[in-house]
Amino acid sequence: MADEGASPRELVVEACRRDQPHLIEQVLNEMEEKTNEQVAQFFNEVTDSMGNHALHVCAQYGSCTCLLCHFVNAHLSCKLTLLSCFWLDDTMDALFDIQFFECDPLTRLDKDTPLHIAVRYANDKDAELGEAMIKMMCEAGCDPRVRNKHGQKPAELVFNNNEIKRTLQQTEYIMAEGIQNTGNGVDSDGGEASDSD
Repeated sequence: MADEGASPRELVVEACRRDQPHLIEQVLNEMEEKTNEQVAQFFNEVTDSMGNHALHVCAQYGSCTCLLCHFVNAHLSCKLTLLSCFWLDDTMDALFDIQFFECDPLTRLDKDTPLHIAVRYANDKDAELGEAMIKMMCEAGCDPRVRNKHGQKPAELVFNNNEIKRTLQQTEYIMAEGIQNTGNGVDSDGGEASDSD
């Protein structure tokens, strides 16, 4: 890192801005002697000049690479489509891999979580990538129940995208009810799911 002259904090911010997970890996490699708690504390305290945490910066710049696949339809013509978000080595995913990483830090100004920022990204820039980020963030444990300074939850910021709204509302329900999605119809207490609840 001394060759480039950038501090570890600057490398993390740059990684988040430009979706450069190798920079996260570089910083982690230099922290090999640190405990998991110390590593998490460093990453949780990284902010840009505006007070946005690493995950906010990822959401703001769409630093979440999704696998785009070509498939051949019935007429054998090729189409480019987003295929249910298979994650490659992207910066946001690298951050979620850090043990004790804080998923819901708040921005200094509006007290937005990264989910608030991702919804704005989906509204203003790229709905598909925004949706992919939001799904990934919800699966990683980001909490859609957190309100910002204006009293808004991320779902309340969604503009004209039912799939994003549904994802946020389902995650909110799951978190509120303490349900874990095991995929086999069994809820978190080990019993079968019931229609009578």
